Amino acid sequence: MTDAPPRSEADADTLNEAAAAPRAALDDFLSRAAAIVGAEHVSAPDDVDDYLDVYALGDPLAHLPGGAVRPAEVDEVQEVVRAANEFGVALWPVGRGKNLGYGGSAPRQSGTVVLDLGRMNRVLEVDDETAYAIVEPGVSFFDLYEELRRRESRLWSSVPDLGWGSVVGNALERGYGYTAHGDHQQFICGLEVVLPTGELIRTGMGAMPASEAWPLYRGGFGPGFEGLFLQSNLGIVTKMGIWLMPRPERFAACRVAIDSESSLPALVDAMRELGLEGMIDGVVNAANAVGVAAGSSSRERWYDGDGVVPDEIVDTIASDLGIGRWNVKFAVYGSDAMLDLKLARIDEVLAGIPGSRIVAHRYDGDASAEEVEPFDHFAAGIPGMLLAGGVRWRADRPTGAHIGLCPVSPLTGRHVVEAGRIMRTHIEAAGFDYIGGWLGTGRHAVNVLMIFFDAADAEESERVKRAFGELVPLLADAGYGEYRAHLDFMDAVASRFDFNDSSLLHFTRTLKQAVDPRGILAPGKQGVWPL
Repeated sequence: MTDAPPRSEADADTLNEAAAAPRAALDDFLSRAAAIVGAEHVSAPDDVDDYLDVYALGDPLAHLPGGAVRPAEVDEVQEVVRAANEFGVALWPVGRGKNLGYGGSAPRQSGTVVLDLGRMNRVLEVDDETAYAIVEPGVSFFDLYEELRRRESRLWSSVPDLGWGSVVGNALERGYGYTAHGDHQQFICGLEVVLPTGELIRTGMGAMPASEAWPLYRGGFGPGFEGLFLQSNLGIVTKMGIWLMPRPERFAACRVAIDSESSLPALVDAMRELGLEGMIDGVVNAANAVGVAAGSSSRERWYDGDGVVPDEIVDTIASDLGIGRWNVKFAVYGSDAMLDLKLARIDEVLAGIPGSRIVAHRYDGDASAEEVEPFDHFAAGIPGMLLAGGVRWRADRPTGAHIGLCPVSPLTGRHVVEAGRIMRTHIEAAGFDYIGGWLGTGRHAVNVLMIFFDAADAEESERVKRAFGELVPLLADAGYGEYRAHLDFMDAVASRFDFNDSSLLHFTRTLKQAVDPRGILAPGKQGVWPL
């Protein structure tokens, strides 16, 4: 076995300084790329402001791209990758670059050239009969929604809170949305991938040219490979099959509130059981009162003092907004008779939780966006940007920023409360409000800590960085590991998945060496560096 992988960001950077291409090689590569995609679709090293991390924890130049290349076709991606191998230039693929809070478009390692796939923005196929679409990585949730409307399709796409991101990128990063298909990675079926050598493959049934089952059956023949390309630097996904949801006859957008923190364990357990019973369709999204407030206003509306928002002010926030200390939203789908049965069972379970209340808004499945209340759009697969203002919670100015800490736990009251306790205690000690929540999918919870800060305030940014770095091992020691991470913490998070002397990370790096011998594709992503 090789030596253990680096356990600190500094170690990883030191080991990989040599991976950045010399300037002459970089210039030669960018000239070749211009010949492939057109000079207007190549950005030089001094023209990369659009690819910096706008929510950087400190100096945004710490992850400075060496340039950017914007191909429009798969064969251009292949040619660019081959040129990157020839000149020894690393590439960092992005779909739409909206992975804000995790690094945006910026690469893990400075000097890496951003491979911007935003021009590959076509919805290639929509099949109403078997309920799927095939999309390119530049397709946003807005794009897919509008294309489904243009085709007068009977299908819905699940959407996250912000619709400007890439459908492909979100699924590959294991992102979440709503509708019954809210756990997006679970609805991927069929990938086309450019390998780090420039070779093109299709997974599953896509390896058989005459098959029409590529976006319908994941298995194919032999080992399954789709999972290798999630949160991965083993290939560049250029097409993705995604299963879509047939429009239901009726649906209900539901919200549950509880007035006491002490009822949270019972609420979590109730949501789990209702999900396992099939009474709740898709992902449950929970937020505390401060989290709900942050999505719609700035902090000073209620409190402009020092330190965290006092407990009595949280009560005021809940009262003013008509919400609870904890608030859950989810959806149910079917005929009116099915909705009656599901909502009756949900009411029955919630009746056992003191201080809980539910509001359910029912709609026809073919209701227009104008007929559905804006805050219920999530349930109907209608993309929006309602929560984009959250970054102004602490700094009501353009430099407001956020970073997310998202450890995974069992979906039980005991675990969700414990993960929240660790995060709340530590982040409040650092002087930041606890903006907490969790996503529930039946068996596991993604516990969410959203940290809002002013990116222009160096001292505040440093406090966030220090607190985040301290929380990663604290949570890991309790058994709670991150499901994704900001560029600055990828190595720290990866190092905590260390069963049997980090054997899984060693195995991944062995695969990396086999398919990417020159180490040109996204070095350092998720802590996976070239050997």
